[in-house]
Amino acid sequence: MALFAQTVREFIKDSYQLISANSPTVPLHGDDENKGIQFLNELLKSYSSSSLLLTIAKKVTFNVSIGQQFVTFGDPTYTPTPDVTEGRLSNLQNAWLELEGVTYPLIDESRNVFFDSYKFEPQQGLPRFVIITNETNLTRMQLYPSPSQVYTLFVYGKFELPYVTSNDTMEGLPLYYYRFLRFALARDLAFYKGRSSAWDQKLESMFQEAKDEMESATSINLAIRGDSESYLNGSWRVRAGI
Repeated sequence: MALFAQTVREFIKDSYQLISANSPTVPLHGDDENKGIQFLNELLKSYSSSSLLLTIAKKVTFNVSIGQQFVTFGDPTYTPTPDVTEGRLSNLQNAWLELEGVTYPLIDESRNVFFDSYKFEPQQGLPRFVIITNETNLTRMQLYPSPSQVYTLFVYGKFELPYVTSNDTMEGLPLYYYRFLRFALARDLAFYKGRSSAWDQKLESMFQEAKDEMESATSINLAIRGDSESYLNGSWRVRAGI
């Protein structure tokens, strides 16, 4: 367990204390804990829509096989099991291939532009583009063209956080995230538990301050995009050996 990592139950109790006049020693009662877990999971999932309030991006790797057109990213409990089980890919910041020590950058092309330009049957060669499709429970990444050799795929981005239960800890989240998330959870609980009067302007100001700090801490997309000449058709196909 990470140092100082709270249990989910302790974290929820702290959030309730922000909107409750009870002593810190008073236990949760009724459905307080269940509602806290429900709204905490809803918040974590909702943050994955824009990824702005998710934690810092991370790098994952996956070996793509010859002719493999798609790589899926999702929760390991999803059926069928995704290729990469780090959670749904919420925000792709960079992607590249590696073969025998040589790195091949990939261009993140929009789905609409890809299908407007796609005039050929599926081909094999050196993949140059990735096309992202967001689905309900997973993210699908298409490689174009599909690989003619086995490459190691590197993906750097933000991934949807897993569901938590009362028996879990908060160790999957960095400690600097706790303050913001406590206020965010208390804010939702105040309205859904009939305690809206407890959420005053002072708490709202502290929530907005914590939210601004989290947004400023988010990683910035530093991916380098090629010029228009490097798009799907034209001389790039020749240079890429397609």
